[in-house]
Amino acid sequence: MHIEGTPALLNLLQLTDSFFPSGSFAYSWGLETCVSEGLVEGVDGLGGFLAAYLKGQLARSDALVAKLAFDAAGSGDLAAVVRLDNKLNAMKTARECREGGLQIGKQILKVVNALHRSAFLGEFAGSIEARKSRGHHAPVFGVVCRVLGVAKRDCMQGFLYQAASGIVSAGVRLIPLGHMDGQAALEQIKPLMVGIADEIEPLGEDDISSFAPGIEIRAMRHETLYTRLFRS
Repeated sequence: MHIEGTPALLNLLQLTDSFFPSGSFAYSWGLETCVSEGLVEGVDGLGGFLAAYLKGQLARSDALVAKLAFDAAGSGDLAAVVRLDNKLNAMKTARECREGGLQIGKQILKVVNALHRSAFLGEFAGSIEARKSRGHHAPVFGVVCRVLGVAKRDCMQGFLYQAASGIVSAGVRLIPLGHMDGQAALEQIKPLMVGIADEIEPLGEDDISSFAPGIEIRAMRHETLYTRLFRS
């Protein structure tokens, strides 16, 4: 069940482009607090945060949920997508990160549903409007990729790249770093993104988990920082 027409690669590039109006540029996902507290310094510090964020925070939670939502959309199983969405919402302990994931997910769904009419996207949006589902970034991304004909592995790597590039963009402004430093950080993290995609491919819903207490605590502290550039 996917929409014919525009090549899938272009659809994925559009979704992950910083120009796409998802609002993701406004979030640092706890990085701003880490920089403020002196825990992340320089390009090496940014690389360490990236690795911890991807492995502990995203790999078996958001990224896995995106993959499972992709599979559920392929079989037209809206109930499974709703269940995954609500489960992920319950796992988001930091308020700003929870609200950020919802804002990004709903905005992506709104834009894509306006550009590409799809019965399944409409039903998913309806479940959110009826408050049966939440609309988090990860399940929305998985469903949208499936509807737009993106291959599952490309969906996974695209989701991870979008998350990593957002962190790097925030780090360049916060630490601060040069743009070449940001590109170097992304280059160094590519093997980890590929490895995570391989790791989660055979996993199911019972494997959903996350463990990144340091990042979550800093994300919670963010709302009390004296000055803030980002919304998380």
